[in-house]
Amino acid sequence: MKRRGFTLIELLVVISIIGVLVALLFPIMATAKKKAKETVCSNNLLQIGVALNLYRDDYDMKMPERLSHLVPAYITNPDILHAPLDPKQGQHDGSDRMEGTLYLASGVSYTWIPNWKKALEMGWWGYWPARGAGKWGEVTPVSACHWHWATKFNEFWEQDRNRNATGNALVLLANGQIRTWPGRRKMEDFNPDR
Repeated sequence: MKRRGFTLIELLVVISIIGVLVALLFPIMATAKKKAKETVCSNNLLQIGVALNLYRDDYDMKMPERLSHLVPAYITNPDILHAPLDPKQGQHDGSDRMEGTLYLASGVSYTWIPNWKKALEMGWWGYWPARGAGKWGEVTPVSACHWHWATKFNEFWEQDRNRNATGNALVLLANGQIRTWPGRRKMEDFNPDR
C-alpha cells in the first residue's frame, strides 16, 4: 500500500495560513501583555497607598520623607517599588522626584511627588517634615508611574515627553486612589477635578 504525503502546494498553503494567524495574534498578545503590566503597576501603587496610609496613621497624618521610608515596616517586599515596565527595575541614579537607588539599594521606579521641586514650588506639598495636607487634601498626588508612556528615566521626565507620547501616567493620590493622566500632558497641569 502506497502512502500519500503532502504536496509542496498543500504545505505552502498550510504555512501561509499559520503565518496569517500569527500576524493577527501578535498585536492582540502585545496589547494583552501591556495591559497585564499596567494591572500589576496599579496593584503596586494601591499597595503603596495602603502602606502610606498606615504610615500616616502612625505618624499623625504626616507624610514620609520618601517612598523608601515605607520599607521594611510598611512594605515588606521592596519589589512593590519596581514598575513592571521600568527596564532597569528602579536601578537609576535618582533625583528629587524619583529616588532610584539613592536610599534603597533595590531601587524605586515610582516618583515621589512630595519631594519634587516643582510640586513644592507650586504649593502642592510643603517641605518635609511638616508637609501639611497637600494642596487638594486627600486627592493631592503623592506618587506616579510614568513608565506607561516614558521610554527612559531622566531627572525631569518631561524631556522624554513629545507630541507623540502614548499612554497614561498612573497617579496615586493621598487617599490611596489611582487616577490616570495622559502622557502628552505635563504633570504640572494636574488637577483632581479633571
